[in-house]
Amino acid sequence: MRAPLSVHATIPLGDEHLARIRAVSPHVHLTHRPYSFHDRPAGMDSDLRDVEVLFSHHARFEMAAAPRLRWLQLGGAGVDHLKGAPVLASGILITNAHIFAVPISEYVIASVLAFHYRFPQLMERFQKGRIWPENPWLECAGNEVAGTTMAVIGFGSIGRAVARLARCLGMSVVATRRSRAGPAQEDGVRVYPPDRLREVLAEADAVVVCLPLTTETEGLIGQAELGAMKPHAYLVNIGRGKVIQEAALLTALREGWIGGAGLDAHAQEPLPTTSPFFDLPNVILTPHMSGISTGYPERITSLFCENLRRYLAGEMLLNIVDKQQGY
Repeated sequence: MRAPLSVHATIPLGDEHLARIRAVSPHVHLTHRPYSFHDRPAGMDSDLRDVEVLFSHHARFEMAAAPRLRWLQLGGAGVDHLKGAPVLASGILITNAHIFAVPISEYVIASVLAFHYRFPQLMERFQKGRIWPENPWLECAGNEVAGTTMAVIGFGSIGRAVARLARCLGMSVVATRRSRAGPAQEDGVRVYPPDRLREVLAEADAVVVCLPLTTETEGLIGQAELGAMKPHAYLVNIGRGKVIQEAALLTALREGWIGGAGLDAHAQEPLPTTSPFFDLPNVILTPHMSGISTGYPERITSLFCENLRRYLAGEMLLNIVDKQQGY
């Protein structure tokens, strides 16, 4: 008879989701102590002594605290927050969660449309200021996105979802992809290797950065790349803040190298209240929430249950992290 499988979850989940995990197998022994992503769980080590499977955002502990651990299922897609953590240098299997394509792609389109139709300015002047424009046809005219070009930097699962929605709006899409050795067509999108980045940026009216943070991508977009963009282009970053050189981006926004930016990811989080980005009229800021939606608990539970079934059956798990590549 199989011994119980000790599973510990720190992802905040409701009773119905915990019940689904337990229902995967009668051998699953699940414990649950929820922490939010931004918590620093000081007492977490005491829960890990007998754990074989950890389902968590957090994994900064000495490996001696979890001697039986064999598999870590992360609740998010990025692993950069674990840089320097012992688990990344261990033989522990790590899987991440590629479940954010729907909310993030919808967020991207919302940000692009809000910029093109000047929603922040209209809400400030009309809704809050209660000032009816003298000539709405001149003062409130938006810029249609149909017929424009979007560049997706990082054509993974999220990038592909963004491209699908953009094409539905009548936009053409170009993209870069790390694994692409030469230009190709993928699902109606012209995809180029990373060394064609500036060429792709120069073509776009909207640029969406979907890159993870790795040694290759940190600071990838700087003065030369921003200078290659069109003066009216709108940059949306839903990847990681440190992929873009902040000083160069500030200069580009202040001096009009680009038209504006929608920033959900920031080099420092929480974004300090003194950040100059708050004062820029051509920036739409959000607090790293583009992937957060009411659908998250259902999606993460479904992914974990499938991976847990595979683990028990000795099958290949979904979304195995390449620790060398960092994603």
